[in-house]
This record gives sequence, C-alpha cells and structure tokens, in this order.
Amino acid sequence: MASEAIFHPATGSVQFAIYPDGYDGARIIARIDEEALHARFHAPEGRDADLVEAYARNADSIDALATARYRENPARAVCLGREDFRA
Repeated sequence: MASEAIFHPATGSVQFAIYPDGYDGARIIARIDEEALHARFHAPEGRDADLVEAYARNADSIDALATARYRENPARAVCLGREDFRA
C-alpha cells in the first residue's frame, strides 16, 4: 500500500496511518514530530517533503512503535517524539 504520510504544519509533525488489525481493521492516525525525524532518522532541514521521505524510509520501525503505543492505550493519541527513540 502506498504511504498515506503527510506533513502537518500546525503540529510540526508527519501524520501517517497505521492498521493494528490489518487493512480490514481500524485506520489509526499517528504522528511523529520533526525533531525525532531530524535527530533519529537524519531528515535534512528545510523541506517538508524531506520529513515525509525520512518517515517513508523508516516506516517499518516507526509504524511498529506507533502500533505498540496504540496497543498500550487505544484511547490515547499516538504522538511519537525524539524521546521515544532513545537507545
């Protein structure tokens, strides 16, 4: 499936969809902030498209963490930040 990721200027984050129960299940909108994309995934500064590309290159690991976060508390918004990717 093609990426549904977009840059959301109001939140300074890339929004993307996850499907915790497969594509026939619920579609959950999650976010990863630009600070995390710069610090952890080495997105270049400057263009919003670079942030979306950094998400796309690393979607497997970002989606896995977002899905785990959703499963921990489905009632809470899934917003990933730099602190979520510390070793």
